[in-house]
Amino acid sequence: MWNPDTTTGGVYDYSVGLLRLDEEGYNKLQPLNLRINGATYELTPNAQILPRTLNVDVGGDKDGYYLIIADLGFPSGSGLDFILGQSFLERFYSVYDSGQNYDNTDSRVGFAETKYSFSETN
Repeated sequence: MWNPDTTTGGVYDYSVGLLRLDEEGYNKLQPLNLRINGATYELTPNAQILPRTLNVDVGGDKDGYYLIIADLGFPSGSGLDFILGQSFLERFYSVYDSGQNYDNTDSRVGFAETKYSFSETN
């Protein structure tokens, strides 16, 4: 099973609550491909770290690399769990369709690439 600690070499930073990488570790990050309903969405290495302008705001080192990919802390019982959060939603256009039924049987969500999907800045 994929483990961000051992896969990335990140070390848990208790002051921030995220895994921290050194520059060498960051430079070794590979794109993370999420397969959702048959489509693949790529999170570049830059999309996998906290925006560096926020490092100090969360109690970290201004020059650090903090992964926003982490263990949820509990197993769901099936596969690898992710919350598609801010970084993903900043890079992919999302459309929510709640359908006509109030019981949500027709609800769905769609994603598409934007000009920011593969941005090298964060």
